[in-house]
Amino acid sequence: MNTQNVLASPDFSVLPSKLKPESFDVAKLMPRTALIDKMYSAREKHLMVLSAPAGYGKSAVLTEYRQRLLAEGAKVAWLSCDALDTDLKRLLSYLCKAITQQLPAFAEPIMPTVTGNNALPDRQLLELFVSNLQQVGDELYVIMDDFHHLHGCGFVGLIAAALNDVPSHVHFVVSTRFKVGMFCADSVSSSNSCWFNVDDLRFSQDEVHQYYRDIKSIQASDADIAKVYAQTEGWVTALHLASLMIPTLSRRFTPTANMPGTERNLADYFSEDVLVDLPLELQRFLNFTSVLDEFNAELCNALTDRDDAQKTIKYLCDEQLFIVEATRKDGWYRYHPLFAEYLQRRLEKTESPTHLLHAAAHWCESRELPEKAIKYAVYSRDYAFAAQLLETHGWKVIAEEKVYQVLSCLQAIPIEVIQEYCVFQIFFAWQLAFEQKYAESESLIEEISSHLKDGSIEEMRPCFVELLAATQIIKALVLLYQDKLECCLKVTAHWLKLVPNSQPLFAACLSCLQAACYTLQGAYAEASKAIFAARSKLSECHSDYLNVVTSLIEVCLCTELGELRKGAEIAERARELTGCFLGEQSRVGGPLWLASADILYEQDVDKDALNEIAQATAWRDVVTPVELISRGQLVVVRKRFYEGYCDQALHELDEWLLSLHAPGYERVYAQAMSCKVQFLLWLRRPNEAERICLQLKQHLAILPTQRHANASISLILAEARLSLSERRADKALAALEACLAGDNSMPMSDRNLRVCLLLSVAYWRKGNTQRSFDLLKEVVESGVSRGYQRLFIDDAIWLMPVMDAWISADKSAAEAWQPLAEMLRDQCRKFSIDYQKLDDNQDVSHREREILRFVGAGLSNRDIAQAVHLSEATIKWHLHNLFSKMGVRSRTQAVLKGKSLGLLSEA
Repeated sequence: MNTQNVLASPDFSVLPSKLKPESFDVAKLMPRTALIDKMYSAREKHLMVLSAPAGYGKSAVLTEYRQRLLAEGAKVAWLSCDALDTDLKRLLSYLCKAITQQLPAFAEPIMPTVTGNNALPDRQLLELFVSNLQQVGDELYVIMDDFHHLHGCGFVGLIAAALNDVPSHVHFVVSTRFKVGMFCADSVSSSNSCWFNVDDLRFSQDEVHQYYRDIKSIQASDADIAKVYAQTEGWVTALHLASLMIPTLSRRFTPTANMPGTERNLADYFSEDVLVDLPLELQRFLNFTSVLDEFNAELCNALTDRDDAQKTIKYLCDEQLFIVEATRKDGWYRYHPLFAEYLQRRLEKTESPTHLLHAAAHWCESRELPEKAIKYAVYSRDYAFAAQLLETHGWKVIAEEKVYQVLSCLQAIPIEVIQEYCVFQIFFAWQLAFEQKYAESESLIEEISSHLKDGSIEEMRPCFVELLAATQIIKALVLLYQDKLECCLKVTAHWLKLVPNSQPLFAACLSCLQAACYTLQGAYAEASKAIFAARSKLSECHSDYLNVVTSLIEVCLCTELGELRKGAEIAERARELTGCFLGEQSRVGGPLWLASADILYEQDVDKDALNEIAQATAWRDVVTPVELISRGQLVVVRKRFYEGYCDQALHELDEWLLSLHAPGYERVYAQAMSCKVQFLLWLRRPNEAERICLQLKQHLAILPTQRHANASISLILAEARLSLSERRADKALAALEACLAGDNSMPMSDRNLRVCLLLSVAYWRKGNTQRSFDLLKEVVESGVSRGYQRLFIDDAIWLMPVMDAWISADKSAAEAWQPLAEMLRDQCRKFSIDYQKLDDNQDVSHREREILRFVGAGLSNRDIAQAVHLSEATIKWHLHNLFSKMGVRSRTQAVLKGKSLGLLSEA
């Protein structure tokens, strides 16, 4: 029987629209390149399942995937399922028709049986269909969209069994809203199947930006994108609805362009598409539990007076009703933020949620979840209970990095209530410190401390004594952030004498702060002692958070000591500890990346690690001093410059330097200015570099040298590089030798390695070859063994001639360090610098360079003589010598040659 006649028979009417995907407007379709690439790389799998709630773009993704397969020459059959396909004969008829469009002869053996009046059992029908698939010789992809319509049909088990008999060259790709039983991991071998869920289908933050920019033509800042991404969590339907709230004319996000869960279009979607068919009892469960930011079965039972919450949660998960597992919490779940907000507003229309929040607070307290109990008590407006919880558990919340959940709910407390309860003021001071409002925080801390000290210590509850101690931790942090290091050390030393042996966590916190201060001061031996003291106290108690913080400070210390490999190992162990016990989203992860930023840069590691640093500069934690953020930003700028984005890096550096003039930024400001000098010299702009050196020198002149030793080193390095570029090796030599003479305690610390490297160049320039080579060998062997690379590469413009001379003179050095020399050559080539010609202008004296600059400015010999207080005849004599050295005959030629040699800047 002809297949076309069979399908056209009165017993069965084919809907052609089911055999092809929906026609999407390509201009309005967001390309999911990364996801499609991931799916295409798994195309050999026997079964591929896209499983996510409605509105996540499954059909659009399948359409794009189909286009990719067709473009590669694959045969692709398409079927859009509907509720009538729960009849197996109808389903197989459509599948035969879909496959026939790709393989015309496929349906002939099976269609008479499938569409005929003879009723075969479902099992035999499936076996017949699979047998027909086994005869297919070509690679075939069968895409079945909206497969959830078959959820609950009678032949689910049969399909699950039949899938294992389908030949390997036939691939099924299905999308479903629900977790269909036949596609569970136990039904099909995991080696022959793959699943893409909500996490794969949701838009990334970059895709959200692209969606609004390219598809919706909406202008949005990074902050706007981050805000809407946090609200929608990459759910494409919500992103689309949010775009409808944008003003038509401006097409810009505005501060009021939020995406509430009660927005009319979204509320209609939840009401009409999600909840409409759910039983009333289940809807009541959703309403009651929506007040919880996270929940488990036991907590849900406590709120709903039921005992079947586990079963209900499983049903919600299977139906994918906007419920997801909470991050790294076994048995804990949460709703999508927009869905939860809609349910909360729905609940408030019928009853007050206060009793639910109060019950949740007491349940969390009884289960030793104080941070959650405090939050629910605040939201239920039971401020007395919240204050009591904070008094009892506040110190534990701080020590276990759960303080952020408390800080986040402070905004819900009226200011008069905060003023009434001292414990709220303590945490409000912490919030002010977190927001970098240091003066306000310090003032409030002093007020709180005075108030607490006025009371009788004997009458004070033990928990209040602990919170009084906590205020001193905050005070020390605030002093540290403002670079008031001596004051911070004074506070920590005073309280370390008072802390009882029963409070090891408090002592560990104070020791950590001491270590940070000593490290910034350059007192590395004292910093090491403080870290050891913190570790000793932490061995008496348990705090994963403080262990990570101690490691963070130790990493900073290792950086200063030049112990890069040790610092990298400590940072890696701390990151593992953070991921295992604090969660991947722990806020301490940001400062940990920033603390290891210099190490990662020096080791010239992979780009992904440095991307983490770029993200961490905006990832705030209470233990993130602004200096740590600034050093991370400097690493990002340096990496960008040496990758070839010179103008962009200089622009970013200048923008950033504008914010570093306040007290407390001396070290970072000096590092940034020294870095700018280095950049300008690489770009052959010595005049500008000299101006920056003068600015830095003037900035640091009014500061005590001992107080800002690291800043002074940055100035010395900047001036040394400038002097070497100007062939004034004697000046560089004097400054660098004086620097080393004043710091013999750590001969191979990070800053001394940098000084010694430039000193070896200065020795070589002055003709002291052997001393230069001996020092260079010591620096290279010590630096490379510790993991340094950028130390040498970033100074390649000065180091390369010395390196070549050393390798030529020492055959053993040639064999050992040739790879390093090649890296230096690559760096010079990247900036189009021929280091072998850098000596062309080595005989040009500083006075001749100065005169050449005046010539470049258009001054006459008489004007130059007046400017430098010499006779006109002396100026002519200097110009004669200069023209001879440069091989030119005129002032114009001298200026042009000076620019090409870097003696004059192009500006």
